[in-house]
Amino acid sequence: MAQDNLSFLEKKQQLTRASLIGIPLDLGKDNIGTDAGPKKLRELGIVKSLTSAGVDVLDRGDVPAATRAATDIGDVRLKYLEAILETLRPAAALIEKEIRQGQIPIAIGGDHSIAVGTISGASAACDGDLGIIWIDAHGDINTHETSLSGNIHGMPLAAVLGLGHPDLVNLHQPGQKIKSANVVYVGLKDLDQAEIDFIRQGNISAFTVMDIVRAGLEPVCQAIVALQKRVKKIWVSLDVDSIDALYAPGTPMLNKGGLTYREISALTQYIGKVCSLIGFEIVEFAPDRDKNNLTGQLIIELAARLLGTEHTWYTDYMDEEAKKQIRRGTNLVDAVHKS
Repeated sequence: MAQDNLSFLEKKQQLTRASLIGIPLDLGKDNIGTDAGPKKLRELGIVKSLTSAGVDVLDRGDVPAATRAATDIGDVRLKYLEAILETLRPAAALIEKEIRQGQIPIAIGGDHSIAVGTISGASAACDGDLGIIWIDAHGDINTHETSLSGNIHGMPLAAVLGLGHPDLVNLHQPGQKIKSANVVYVGLKDLDQAEIDFIRQGNISAFTVMDIVRAGLEPVCQAIVALQKRVKKIWVSLDVDSIDALYAPGTPMLNKGGLTYREISALTQYIGKVCSLIGFEIVEFAPDRDKNNLTGQLIIELAARLLGTEHTWYTDYMDEEAKKQIRRGTNLVDAVHKS
C-alpha cells in the first residue's frame, strides 16, 4: 500500500491549547524595531486566525522589556546584558509555567536573544529532555569572546548549550540546557568562522541553504524524525530572516537567497505533523520594514502550521463559503416556515 501523505493536508482533530506570549525585547542588536512585533501580530488578528484554525489560544500579554533609552549599554562585548536578563528571567519562568499547565507557548519576539529565556524555561519543564530545531540564516552560537559585534541576539544557542557568559548560561537553572546532539539547524547561510568551528566541534546537525537547494527537504525531514526519537519534546526557534526577502521583507537582516515560501511552509507543516512540540518562538519581525503585511501574515500562517493545523487564504475562503452555505440554509428554513 502506498504511503498516505494526505494527512498532512488535514486539520488537526484534537484541540490544541496554546498561549500567546509577547516578548518585545529589542536590545539584542542595535535598534532594529523588533519590539513592535507582538503588537503588530495582534493587530493582524493572530489570536482570531489561530482560533478559527482550531487552536484554543490564551493571550498572556507581554513580558515587560526595558527600552534602549532607559538602560545602559554596559560591556560592549555583551551589550545591554543586565536589561536583557531582566526580561529573560520572567520569560523563562512564564514559559515553564505555561508548559506545566498543559499549554503550548507561542513566544513572539523581539529579537533572537529571547531564546535564552524561552529554551531555558522549556528545558526546565521537561527535565532537559528537549530537542531544538533552529531555523535561521545565522548560527547564533557566538559567545562574548568570539562575537565581533557584542550583540546578544547572536549568542542564544551558545548560551543554552552551556557556552559563553555565566549569567546567560545559568539563566533560570544552572548550566547547559540542551545537548549539542539534540540540535538541528535548518537554513544556515551566513556564519562567522567561530560559529562554523563551534558547530563542527559540537558535531551539530546543520543544513545550509545550499544543502536544501541540492537535496531538497528530505534529509532535513529525516534528521527531524531522528531527533524526535531521541527526545521527549521539541522546541522550534524560527528566525524570520531564514526566509527569502521576497516573502519576508519585514526583518532587519534581509535574506536574499533564503528559504522559499514552499520550503518554509512545507517545513513548518512537517514539524507540526510529526513532532511532539512543546512550544516555539518566532523572532526578528520588524513591522516597520514589512511590505503590505507580507511578513506578518506569513508568520500567522507558519504559526498555524507548527501547531499542526492550517490558516491560509484558502482556508479563509472555504470558511467563508461554509458560512454562506449556513446562511443560505437558514434563509431556506425561514422561507419554508413563512410559506
